Amino acid sequence: MLGLPELDDVICLQLTRHDLAQCARVNKKWHTVVIPYLWGDLSCLSDSTVTQRRAFTTLLLEDYLHGQQQQAQSQKDEPSTKRPAHAQPPSLSALAMYGCWIRTLPDPKGLVQLSDDSMQRAPQAFKKQTMESIELELLSHLFMRCHAAQISNLHLDYDDFEQSIAQLAIPRVRHLSVRAFYHGKRGEMWTLKRLLNRCSSMLEKLTLEIKYRYDDFLHVYGGYDNDFDDEEATQEESEVNEWTSLKELVFRPIECIGPAQPAKFWKWLFERCGQVERLDVSEFRSGFDESMVESMSTYMPRLCELTLGHVGSDGSLITEDQIALFLSGSRQGWKVVRLSEPLRFRECAMKALVKHFSTLEALEVDQCGYFTSENLVQVLSGCSRLHTFVDNDLWHYEGSTYDRTSAMKFIDYDPDTNTLKAWSCERSLKVLKIKIRDIPRLDVDGIATEEGALYTTHGLVYDRLVRFTNLETLWLGSKPDHEDLNDVSDCLAMSLESGLHKLAGLKKLKELSVSGMKTRIGVREVQWMMEHWPELRVIYGLGEDGEGKAATQWLLEHYPGIQLLRLPWVDEYMEE
Repeated sequence: MLGLPELDDVICLQLTRHDLAQCARVNKKWHTVVIPYLWGDLSCLSDSTVTQRRAFTTLLLEDYLHGQQQQAQSQKDEPSTKRPAHAQPPSLSALAMYGCWIRTLPDPKGLVQLSDDSMQRAPQAFKKQTMESIELELLSHLFMRCHAAQISNLHLDYDDFEQSIAQLAIPRVRHLSVRAFYHGKRGEMWTLKRLLNRCSSMLEKLTLEIKYRYDDFLHVYGGYDNDFDDEEATQEESEVNEWTSLKELVFRPIECIGPAQPAKFWKWLFERCGQVERLDVSEFRSGFDESMVESMSTYMPRLCELTLGHVGSDGSLITEDQIALFLSGSRQGWKVVRLSEPLRFRECAMKALVKHFSTLEALEVDQCGYFTSENLVQVLSGCSRLHTFVDNDLWHYEGSTYDRTSAMKFIDYDPDTNTLKAWSCERSLKVLKIKIRDIPRLDVDGIATEEGALYTTHGLVYDRLVRFTNLETLWLGSKPDHEDLNDVSDCLAMSLESGLHKLAGLKKLKELSVSGMKTRIGVREVQWMMEHWPELRVIYGLGEDGEGKAATQWLLEHYPGIQLLRLPWVDEYMEE
């Protein structure tokens, strides 16, 4: 379009597929420039409607049948026969013309599944083949047309392992997700190894869900054998190279039951993961030991990002000692750590985490039990590179395993100097999501107090928050999208009377959330925010009535571009 590939790249990558299609119709020059971007990424077909996927499948089938017809016709023609000079060249389908530009495809299994309507229009000889052979031929033809294409995501169950389609597609996959269930038979675990053997250097992410059950009773009577290293697997092992592009390894979940554990398989796997940087362990129900973490540390020296647990998983699947083991598994130090329920963060886990304070840049704690206020202060005060701290638990209830973030502990006041203690992350922190509790709110309870004494704790909390001079996101409430959450009163009032003006130094603040908090934010407060926080674009949690509703209405009138949590009455107000 502009004749400069760099500028064309900047422009076209920001356009939607509809806009790109419109640009391709302008003239031949624009068509030549835009077509590679229009056809380059077809991974959107995985999220598109059934009609769109069937349209592409029909396009593929027609191109395949057209190619078969041309091949049959060329075989009939005599080699000496010359085509007249005025004869038209054979027509090309869209896939034949533009398939070379395709770089990314979705799961191919959905692209080669023919509908009944497509089968009815196919030749009789084509219909006589089995469905598997038809799909395999179509997939081979698709890869022939799209010789440079990679598959963005492929999910395989155990039944898919030996299918030809899976074997053909795996070398092109960037993200492979495998779910396998085994019962301890000889060599059975290595069917997964043989499958992974076909992965190429294109592989960027690998997700494994493995359930291995070994019945010792059947083994005694000759039914099972715990020797995983069968002869065929041994012969293949030397042929496998390291996955040089693999950056992320996900276990979700892993369950190995019985006296025999697939230790050789884990060693084989980790030896090929030398470039992995991100490790996600959702669930380890059994079959976990210290040697596994030692292998990870040995064979994956680049590990720097760890995710443990998964919100919504059942049971206490990863013990406190195992958490500590995982936290000790990075040779160069963790940069990002995410901990989710049902984990229990005990003292041994904290001791392991402290060793990574010099490298830690982000810590996210999502409904993780026993992560205390002392732990929070220890992290914020000791991590000089920390830019993100998130504590996404729900509002705590009496008797729960979740410790509330106490205001006085968060303030971290030094009585000897009558000042707040300095924290290492005061200049580096950009995202802070915590729920500060135990703040006196006698105004809510309706109890009279001396002027100035009501908001003493408020002022100290504000003094602590304003020290994060580069803060861009501040969540003091719950997740904005969480439903059925009652407002709590022992939190910051966020009113000018309570000392909100002390936060004037947060000039880079872009996002504020007070969801689930009984605040006193009114029109005066939002006016002050928009004046002193010039980059503010998002506010969540303004009240539905009274002061909060008036503040929301003022923002909608004067700053319609501000993003607010959409309440039912807001749409009605905007229509009026």
